[in-house]
Amino acid sequence: MYGELCLKSTVLALAATLVCSVWTGTALAREGEASESVIVDSAMESENAIWEHLPPDCPGEFPLDQVLVDVRYYSFDGELHQGQVVIHKDLAEDIRQVFEVIEATRFPVASVKPVAHPDIQALAPYGFCPDTDNSSGFACRSMVGASRPSRHAQGLAFDLNPRQNPYISGDTVLPPGSVYDPQVAGALTPGHPVVLAFKELGWTWGGDWGESRGFVDYMHFQKVP
Repeated sequence: MYGELCLKSTVLALAATLVCSVWTGTALAREGEASESVIVDSAMESENAIWEHLPPDCPGEFPLDQVLVDVRYYSFDGELHQGQVVIHKDLAEDIRQVFEVIEATRFPVASVKPVAHPDIQALAPYGFCPDTDNSSGFACRSMVGASRPSRHAQGLAFDLNPRQNPYISGDTVLPPGSVYDPQVAGALTPGHPVVLAFKELGWTWGGDWGESRGFVDYMHFQKVP
């Protein structure tokens, strides 16, 4: 009897030790995840991010369809950042899913700030600056070289890393002086996980346009829900 009790006590003690070890390991892992600091690039309120600094000719119905989405990404400094995307409400979940891929693969993103952000507004009137490396969605502007509203004005487009993924039409390159090199960090290519993630969600990539439109827009993704 004494031997059985001793054996049971030993087994219980070992079990308790094992449970404690597993719990401690899990807690430490979670603590490690939680301790990674996040650099906040943008923390605007929704009303400010959507409604501030709109051009006077912006159709009034376009801002009504927009929502503000918080996203996380690793930037070129190797640090984890938080940014924000203003996008059409029907595409908000798509943006969240794509940025999960961006964060998981550590695809470097320069910055993600709404066009209404003070840093972007400082670059040009209404924030419409062609010489930027900011990734953004909603921007109530016309198409390049046209007078009709762009997909960005409707919140149905997103530009990612413009400087690494320029718009090219003949001699016109935007941002000015940019060069598309598929080998550099932050560049998008046909088989890239981020491009594939967008396409799986039904988005069109401007890097595929080429001869069909007479230009390519490597930074550009769009979707009409």
